[in-house]
Amino acid sequence: MIKDLIDSVSSIIIGNEDKIKISVATIFSGGHILIEDLPGTGKTTFAKSLTKALNLKFKRIQFTSDLLPSDIIGYTYLKDNEFQINKGPIFTNIVLGDELNRASPKTQSAFLEAMEEKTVTIDKETFNLPNPFCVIATQNPSDLSGTSLLPESQLDRFMVSFSLDELSDKQQLELLKNDYINFEINKNDLEANYIEKIQKINLSENIYEYIQNINNFFKSKYKEIHISPRCLKQIISLSKSLAFINGKDYVTFQDIKDILPFILKHRINIIEKNKVLNFIKEEVLEKVDLPDDN
Repeated sequence: MIKDLIDSVSSIIIGNEDKIKISVATIFSGGHILIEDLPGTGKTTFAKSLTKALNLKFKRIQFTSDLLPSDIIGYTYLKDNEFQINKGPIFTNIVLGDELNRASPKTQSAFLEAMEEKTVTIDKETFNLPNPFCVIATQNPSDLSGTSLLPESQLDRFMVSFSLDELSDKQQLELLKNDYINFEINKNDLEANYIEKIQKINLSENIYEYIQNINNFFKSKYKEIHISPRCLKQIISLSKSLAFINGKDYVTFQDIKDILPFILKHRINIIEKNKVLNFIKEEVLEKVDLPDDN
């Protein structure tokens, strides 16, 4: 069933199957996604296609310099001598935060705090956000007018990041012929059955040791790159979801290697953006020791 879901979205988001799979795993893990790309590269179509295949609710927030926190989380207003609450667009399952780095620091902070806590406070009353809840935020390159890159502390709130691959002429033609999702998952399976199974995925001591080796590698060789405790926990959570998607009940070293480029990409800021993935492959994946099987 998961394969059918990924195949269906791949028929719309052509040439990005690895990113579709990692995005589904991120949603299953309760994480959030950052897409770093130019406008017009299919980010909205990507988010909508995922939402439809997962049978969830979707809303889009276009970030601008004058957008207020209340435009996102909601506000109170007086009606018939009583205060009413108007919930903002963040109250949905998947929210596309488009061009997040165009917003003011205050609005960014309010949005990312709600994203992290999965709760919103409106006029001293706290509301839980829907479950599942996932933010797919987009960030434009910093050389575009009116943008600046998100600070490291805010980037760390995102579980994964990537850019969408550009379509070839053949893929573009295929997309024009097929623009609908032909498979939708059962929402009850997503909320109960799948999540419960993912929580039971086994991680051996060797897997934990490998994750620790990755952390120690950065501490010893690249102290400028901070791998936070949140990041290490996300590696564990995402690897379990990916193992489930791949039809296994245990995590392998390969699962960890498959997710690392997505988890580390936005956390490495001392290297030129177009060289980060090569750095992860040549330095991290090839040089971090694999624990011996006992």
